[in-house]
Amino acid sequence: MSLSESQIFIALFISLVTGILAVRLGIELYK
Repeated sequence: MSLSESQIFIALFISLVTGILAVRLGIELYK
């Protein structure tokens, strides 16, 4: 795996985690 591919994978993973946290926070605030 090249360096750029690993960076893309890490970026996708981070965006996925932050997206889930944002959705959970939004649901809590919506209540």
